[in-house]
Amino acid sequence: MQKFENHVSHPAIHTIKMALLLTLATLCILPAYARGDLVTDVETEALMLNKQERYSEAVNTAKESVKIAEDTFGADHPRLAKAMSVLGLIYFSQGKYSEAESVYLQALKIDENALVKDHPDLATDLDNLALLYQAQGRYAECIPLYKRVLKIREKAFGLDKPIVVTSRNRLGSLYFSQKMYDEAIPLFKQTLAIQEKTSGPDRDSIVETLNILALAYHAQGKYDKVEPLLKRALAMSEKKHGQFHPEYATSLNNLAGLYKAQGKYSKSLQLYKRALEIRERSLGPNHPDVAKSLSNMGTLYFSKARFGEAERLYKRALSINEKALKPGHPDMATLLNNLVVLYNTQGKRAKAQHYHKRLMNTWDSALKPESNISPATQGTTQKKKPYTGRVYASKFSRSFHRRNCVELTGNEEEIIDFKSREHAMQDGAIPCKTCKP
Repeated sequence: MQKFENHVSHPAIHTIKMALLLTLATLCILPAYARGDLVTDVETEALMLNKQERYSEAVNTAKESVKIAEDTFGADHPRLAKAMSVLGLIYFSQGKYSEAESVYLQALKIDENALVKDHPDLATDLDNLALLYQAQGRYAECIPLYKRVLKIREKAFGLDKPIVVTSRNRLGSLYFSQKMYDEAIPLFKQTLAIQEKTSGPDRDSIVETLNILALAYHAQGKYDKVEPLLKRALAMSEKKHGQFHPEYATSLNNLAGLYKAQGKYSKSLQLYKRALEIRERSLGPNHPDVAKSLSNMGTLYFSKARFGEAERLYKRALSINEKALKPGHPDMATLLNNLVVLYNTQGKRAKAQHYHKRLMNTWDSALKPESNISPATQGTTQKKKPYTGRVYASKFSRSFHRRNCVELTGNEEEIIDFKSREHAMQDGAIPCKTCKP
């Protein structure tokens, strides 16, 4: 049976259009509070359409909410800024970063002119913009925004409200990702102190903070501070979940990483195997967390020059992730890069180059900004030419360079060509300080 909506008659379409025009006409005589409710309803509809992957409809509906808000409240009212933020969020979720940035900046300008300098809505605008920049790898621009967000929210809500803890952790995690450990650690310690006062002794949020604080100390080589934190996290996980829960496996995995860094390979391997066993039992053999355990064990074997065992584990992990994860997921990139390094180390250039290409293709498919747009809307915007650069494949150097950078030396087979800066940044590479890509 044919669906009715595919055979709507022309008179019916005319009737629908007339009804819509009449509805819009009535907006002129609705009171402001009623039109404010209408803006909210239209925003909600836009978000639902976006969730249903009806992307062009979502954008058009969100634009309509912006128009209604501007007609109702004026071009300098904070309610218009909120409507713009919803439109920006929809653009952001669709990978239309330049459009999202433009709308977010307009919303921020309205609120900066209309509100006091430490108003919570300003923090929301800044937070939206910071998340967008972070997704683009524009970390230097994120940090001052997140710092301002945290300052506003701490003043407005106090130190221990969940929204403030979230802001503090975002800033700390950004510092951590940029290897700014001295800046990250005080934030994590402050969060931990607050959680210990406001949460029970066995809360998962405390375990998460213990783990990331331990990882920050680990990155600095302060192993004497790492082990107590990880053992405490492990004990708390066991108390709450028992010894066969994924959270317990995560704590085991982190402790295994510490022992690996200390050269305690037998203890490390024992814990990695235990974590793998728990994950396979609790999550099933084809879960991405199982792949993480396999990858970690493979890296341990690689460090011991047990290349055959490392290859077997990497390939099993890759097989799992190919089925379980979307193209471009960071775990996929990590595994592909591990195989590049593995084969380069053994002098197997053809295999290394094969995984070079796979890594590039993986990021290509993930980073197409219009990949989620319906065919009817594709080609309506001008795409930016992708920026190309290079990254060392060596695990000891993950710098991203322009192609002609003087710092870019070494064997050609040890270098991965990336088709965009985002490729490299999302794969964990650090921009070169000389050529500043």
